[in-house]
Amino acid sequence: MRCAKCFVFHVWRHGDRAPVTTYPTDIYNESIWRYGWGELTELGMKQQYALGRLIRKRYITDKFKFISPQYDPKEIYIRSSDVNRAITSALSNLAAMYPLGRPGVEYPHVKNESWPSNWTPIPVHTVDFESDHALNIFAKCERAKQLEEIIKKSEHYQSFYKSNKDFLNFLSSKTTMAVDLDNVYLINDVHIIEKKYNLSQPDWLTDEVSNRLNNLTRAVDEFKYGISKPYMPELIKLRGGSLLKLLIENMKQKIQCETDLNDESCQWYKSLKFYAFSAHDTTVAALLTTLGDERSVLVGGLPDYTASISFELWEKDDIGYAVKILFHPGFHHNYRPITRLTKGCSRNMDFCPFKQFEKRSRPFIPKDIVKDCQRKKEFLSFRFQNWRKTSL
Repeated sequence: MRCAKCFVFHVWRHGDRAPVTTYPTDIYNESIWRYGWGELTELGMKQQYALGRLIRKRYITDKFKFISPQYDPKEIYIRSSDVNRAITSALSNLAAMYPLGRPGVEYPHVKNESWPSNWTPIPVHTVDFESDHALNIFAKCERAKQLEEIIKKSEHYQSFYKSNKDFLNFLSSKTTMAVDLDNVYLINDVHIIEKKYNLSQPDWLTDEVSNRLNNLTRAVDEFKYGISKPYMPELIKLRGGSLLKLLIENMKQKIQCETDLNDESCQWYKSLKFYAFSAHDTTVAALLTTLGDERSVLVGGLPDYTASISFELWEKDDIGYAVKILFHPGFHHNYRPITRLTKGCSRNMDFCPFKQFEKRSRPFIPKDIVKDCQRKKEFLSFRFQNWRKTSL
């Protein structure tokens, strides 16, 4: 097994943040959060810095040492969703990945002004958030909305709604907002964050209500990702497939460029070693649904702050190019291999041959996300909680 030709595709969630907004009766408003709604907190910066140190330890200093200890723009490429907390997370992470900048080399040698100690500026790239299907799983996609409408008409969803209707009405009366299955996550999000910061909660938000709120949010998420009943592989493709496609395409290009050096694009891929994405819990979760292991990896719920997935491309002596998948659960945790949990890969080894990984991924890779996101004329019939599609 050789690492001289390693390639790493890394996706992480941003660090700790303020609530994105709150409900009308909440006694805490935006003013208590230093940077405002939805922004990365000081703790979030610290968490991302810790993740950056973990990445540096694995790929730069201790384990494999295949990335240069000083920043080399040919070796890494960082992309973030176009959201402040994700961009700031990337910057915090990179500060830890490359902490040994040299004055006059990686940054200017300033005599009369104080440059931040050893800090090397590293670019973070973005694209328009509303059309970023790779990192924003709720990017404009009419077909995804159509599939959600179909799910909401299903017998299983209707039964689920009826069993929670009284609880939703209770939440509506306490928050003075119209709470439904689409926005109930907001109350749960606010409650979790405020509780973490030791902010007192209203009397009606008891432990029993808190637990039910959390479980309800988790269940709703499974409908949104297409992994509940009815199971919707097309929705999985539309939500997480674009990022999976980027992963497969970049690994294929990297492999091709090891032999075809005349291709102009290979001038970039030949040196590229680390391709990372700074995004959201929904991004990481949607990618896991395309691997078929979201329940066994996350054990319910969404990924925690700084949770990340690392896809390592190796060249092994026995099976050739292979993918090793690792998961980082969050702050204060280390990486653990999850390749064996990936559907379509062997349960007996931590490496999945690249061709096998590519084959098992095909059903979840969109051919053209813009065309795939167009609404379709069709009807679906539900039987035994499975779905059958008939196009008109």
